[in-house]
Amino acid sequence: MAYDQQPPKKTGLLQLLRESIGTQFVIPVYQRNYTWTANKEVKQYLEDLESVLKGKYSKHFLGILIYLDTPLDYSSREFSIIDGQQRITTTFLILYALKYLMIEKNEPTEAQKIDNIYLINQFSNDNLKFKLKPLVSDDEVYQQIVNNDIKSITNKNSNIFKNFEYIKSYFNKLLETYTFNDILMSLDKLYVVCVPVISDDSPQKIFESINSTGAKLSASDLIRNYVLMDMTSETQEKLYKIYWKKIEDYIGSDAKKIEAFFRFFLAVKQKSLSNQNAIYSNFKIWFNGERDDRSIEDILKEIVSYSRAYNVIYLKPINEVDLKIRESIKEFRSNLSDMPAPFLMEIYSLYTSDDE
Repeated sequence: MAYDQQPPKKTGLLQLLRESIGTQFVIPVYQRNYTWTANKEVKQYLEDLESVLKGKYSKHFLGILIYLDTPLDYSSREFSIIDGQQRITTTFLILYALKYLMIEKNEPTEAQKIDNIYLINQFSNDNLKFKLKPLVSDDEVYQQIVNNDIKSITNKNSNIFKNFEYIKSYFNKLLETYTFNDILMSLDKLYVVCVPVISDDSPQKIFESINSTGAKLSASDLIRNYVLMDMTSETQEKLYKIYWKKIEDYIGSDAKKIEAFFRFFLAVKQKSLSNQNAIYSNFKIWFNGERDDRSIEDILKEIVSYSRAYNVIYLKPINEVDLKIRESIKEFRSNLSDMPAPFLMEIYSLYTSDDE
């Protein structure tokens, strides 16, 4: 069933959340990590809010929010964020920080209002209960904040945790002069331009177009997006956890290392070494050819197998490498040339199975 395209609209942040009854904002697994930091982007966000609070200007434009709007049933929708994940995640951290402070300052009724109006979908099932579904890598820390279990957070280096603590401290100082209502009214004067899209609009093309004008995505980012984007969020999460996360476990989360792996992987499959700027386009050619005969899961399973080979050849501690090939791997690592790597990856994939 097709749904009519909605026009872009200018809206206050709180108005957007108030009107999004039964809606879950989802940060898809293909998105980059939550990278905003307390002393830079978050600080700027809060200073803009404070400028409105102090009357320096009446409103402030925060940016564009582009999302894939997918109706789930008669009472619920999913907004899968294509662009704007950093500011929407930070906005939810702001609201949770205010809720925590309300509880600390003995205003539980106001805290409950924040929950019911902005943070949860009261009448939705457990999967859709919370209005923000963060990036998978941030989910554990975010859920501990959501569940008022911040004392149990062990990942103190998480940007989610550090930014939440910074926001809470910032507001605590503002509350010496202003009220919660003052802050929330000012927050609603920060506005975004919402651009809802539907599946017919090719979210992948929109995503590539958006990011071509900003900070360049790496080939590994684009490949992950291309493979996972045009699926339901549930399928995306499943494939990410089972396959893509395993690739990152073998190679690391550094985009350049994953890019180097795919360059060698494509050399195995296409019998030629891609130029650095052609890795993504060559991957699409190979992937689309494979999709004619195989499922995405089968393709990802094969990529995981080769990522395991890459790990053994380059990254695994040498004393943990299979004794039968240890000296050969050690000798290769002392070689300054990468040229034999695709050949060795293919040999290793024949030497061992996928099972660990």
